[in-house]
Amino acid sequence: MAIFHFTVKIVGRSKGKSVISASAYLNGDVMKNEETGRISYYTSKKEVVYTNLMMCENAPPEWLHVPEENIKRFQQSIRYKRADDKDAALEKFKITFQKQRLWNEVLKIEKNADAQLGRSFEFSLPKEWSRQEQIDYTTEYIQKTFVDKGMCADWSIHVARCPVDIGSATTEAERRKGDGNPHVHLLVTMRPFNPDHSWGNKEVKDWDFVRDTDGNIVVDESHPDWWQDKKNPDRHGIRIPALDENGVQKVGARNRKQWKRVLTDATGWSNPKNCELWRSEWAKMCNRYLSIDNQIDHRSYERQGKLKIPTIHEGA
Repeated sequence: MAIFHFTVKIVGRSKGKSVISASAYLNGDVMKNEETGRISYYTSKKEVVYTNLMMCENAPPEWLHVPEENIKRFQQSIRYKRADDKDAALEKFKITFQKQRLWNEVLKIEKNADAQLGRSFEFSLPKEWSRQEQIDYTTEYIQKTFVDKGMCADWSIHVARCPVDIGSATTEAERRKGDGNPHVHLLVTMRPFNPDHSWGNKEVKDWDFVRDTDGNIVVDESHPDWWQDKKNPDRHGIRIPALDENGVQKVGARNRKQWKRVLTDATGWSNPKNCELWRSEWAKMCNRYLSIDNQIDHRSYERQGKLKIPTIHEGA
């Protein structure tokens, strides 16, 4: 029966993670980090059964161009000559080349030593779906949840290959034995694009507003420090004064009062509440195409009010 598994992580420099290596692993291919010159090899990974790159509307279209000389060089390689399906091998090379370009462009713009480079997801796919259904429904979910919001999505489907000859399997049960644990690996960009295809800002400097215990801006128009943007009325709140060492509000040029400023998330993508949203949206997507008997729930047993003891994932 279908199970729910959905994890979210950050790929960042502060933890020594490489977004190029993460993408190469995801695709089961080889990629070069132009920043360091390091090459990541994952061509021995055979569990990658599908891979895709979905670019958002404002992403530079030229990033999808694969130079003819690179194509010719690949066609002269041993990997291409040994491939059973040369058209499929060439198509995968083009997608990998495009992904390599995308993440190297991310490295160029993210200069800080603690920069967050990408957001990584891993979530399970119902075995009740056929491979084409897994592709179609995952594409629909990623397009609606991430790409339409302005992110670029690099994703693949992996399966746990068992020692069974899939081609010779005669029944559906036999085929499933050699094609277990289907799941998606997904990497999305964290910096938005401007309409002119240039990189936008992750963060913007804004007033430091008074917030409640849930982190929401307190709305009280009667407060003496209430402020509202005339051009964008939705941008409002109670500003916090910038105080000097004597606890008196600072004043600047022309005797204007000074207020605290903070860096805020320009896109809203880093809001911790998004994790719950992304998980619930995937559960809804699965349940839309699963039978009543196989419905899943993104919530823990405790939140569902069940007394069942959850199992613990054990790796190899």
